[in-house]
Amino acid sequence: NSENFLQWSQSVLLVIRGRGKIGYITGKVQQPDVNDPTHENWELNNSIVMASLINSMESHISRTYLFLRTAKAIWDAVNKNYSDLENASQVFEIKNKLKDLLQGSMYIIEYFNELQMLWQELDFHCEVDWEVLEGNQKFKKHLDKERLYEFIVGLNRELDEVRVRIL
Repeated sequence: NSENFLQWSQSVLLVIRGRGKIGYITGKVQQPDVNDPTHENWELNNSIVMASLINSMESHISRTYLFLRTAKAIWDAVNKNYSDLENASQVFEIKNKLKDLLQGSMYIIEYFNELQMLWQELDFHCEVDWEVLEGNQKFKKHLDKERLYEFIVGLNRELDEVRVRIL
């Protein structure tokens, strides 16, 4: 659904990529002609990927995509309906969650894990190409420092002494 699409899509990609069938949703593996000797094998693998996609969805959602003919068609339709990658509102929502997140009754590790999950989601939406960015190490170092500050700010007051030591 729209609340867990990002997690769902990443999990599905891991499974499908792990099975060596990612080309069926990216379109790299094209459907051969019906008379082609490889068509039957393509049908088999396409059906496996389709089943993986359909079976990983909530039933009220999967019904919408059940009669599409290819794994790529399902993947594209689901992305069209649920993906918010181009939408700045998703980044805005994550930033708001980060701003409001405090340790509260969580153990430090739980609080840190929650922060890390949000940071990873934010990084996913980030358009930085880490492979070609000049000065990416400098930027990464700055980003790590900013995230350390975010972590420290959300710690409970009884940990003020720890804050001082870290800073």
